[in-house]
Amino acid sequence: MLNTPTLKGLRQAISEKYGMQEDSIGKIYKKCKRGIFVNMDDNIIEHYSNHSAFLIEISEVMSSQFQVTLMEL
Repeated sequence: MLNTPTLKGLRQAISEKYGMQEDSIGKIYKKCKRGIFVNMDDNIIEHYSNHSAFLIEISEVMSSQFQVTLMEL
């Protein structure tokens, strides 16, 4: 659950949950069931259902920089 339904709020929630520095989280993507990658923004997060289920994948793309992918189930 996000305190604030924004990209910044999602970054804060991920950093708290996984003990990461918020500024080390780079791009956040959503991977749809059909395999399409969407670059997350405030508008997408605002309309994301609270009851949606997804897997989270965190990949290091550069030294101390991480990419987050939310994969719909």
